[in-house]
Parts: sequence; structure tokens; C-alpha cells
Amino acid sequence: MKKIPLGEAVFSPIFASVLHLNVSLMKTVKKISWVIPGALILAAAFSRLLPHPYNFSPIAAMALLGGATIGKKAWAFILPIGALFISDLCFQLFTSTSGFYGWSQLVNYGAFAFIVVLGMLALRKITLKNVLFTSLGASALFFIVSNFGVWLVAGGVAPYTLNAEGLINTYVLGIPFLGNTVIGDLVYSGLLFGAYSLVQHFLLSKKQVVA
Repeated sequence: MKKIPLGEAVFSPIFASVLHLNVSLMKTVKKISWVIPGALILAAAFSRLLPHPYNFSPIAAMALLGGATIGKKAWAFILPIGALFISDLCFQLFTSTSGFYGWSQLVNYGAFAFIVVLGMLALRKITLKNVLFTSLGASALFFIVSNFGVWLVAGGVAPYTLNAEGLINTYVLGIPFLGNTVIGDLVYSGLLFGAYSLVQHFLLSKKQVVA
């Protein structure tokens, strides 16, 4: 019979248990990696129901967070768009504000999906600078696409006539609303990505303690 050294006999089971626990924690974190951004996105969506300045909203930040942090691409779209739809439904059912307001809303949802793609491409590395510039890019993208939708479905009624002049008028009339959009995108992007980073840091520190 092979004689096992005392140290190996005592510590091997401990090392094996710690290794198993560490591997299990890593697998669990990987499996629920969508939960953290999903919870943040849902909380941000419901924050739309609170009183706020016009166009000051978390919509673009929700899309950027989904695109940047949710590994499965389908869920990167499903979670933010689903949360947006639920909050719009709550507006429709429980407030005096219409949650659904016509065909141009479909264009806005399309812009939202484009911003998810922007998050996937521009925020592969999440840094303060990247979040800042991508947030500004999301504001510009939403402004361009959403106002194009307004012009497209306005039926040619002045000043949204279906020609180059009407399109220019649409963008000019949208400029006063752009300021709050940019500020809202920057603030909510900072809040959502900041909260996400804090939770990730907490989980990492817990994993290091277990290791």
C-alpha cells in the first residue's frame, strides 16, 4: 500500500474543496452574467415613470449597457427592448401620458436597436472615455433616426413637407429637444455603467476571497 504524506493527506481535500468552490462560483457568475445588466436596465426603464424633464431619459443608456455587457446577442436586444416596451405599456395603462403614439414610435424602436449595436461595437472595452463618446454618438444617432421618422410619417403636412426642405425643417425643429437628450444620455450612461462596474468589482473581490 502506498504511503500518503501527512501534509498531502490533510491539505489535499481542502485544496480540492476550495478549487471546486471557486470553479462553481465562476460558472455561476457566467450563467447569471445577464442578470446584473438586466436588473439595471429594468430599473432604468421604470425610472421613466418618475417625473423628469422632457427628453431626459435612460433609453439610450439602457441600449448601450445591453449591447456592451450582455454576451448573448439575442438577449442584448431582447432585454432592453422588452424593458422599453414594458415601460411604454405602463405609461399607456397607468398614466395620462400615451405610451404608444403612432408609427413613428416603430422608428424610435429601430433607433433603439441601432444603439444596442453601437454598444456592441464601441464599448468592447468599457472605459470612462469610451462611455462618454459612445453616449454622445447614441444621442446623435437617436436624433437623426427619430426625427427622420417624424418627417416620414407626418403625411407631408407643413412644415414636414415630403421634400428636402421639409426634412431640414424637421431637424431644425428638433434641435431644442436635443439638449435634454444629450444630458440625459450622459447622466444615465454614467449611472448605469458606474453601477455595473461597482457590482462587477464586488463580485470579483468576492471571488478573490474565495480563491
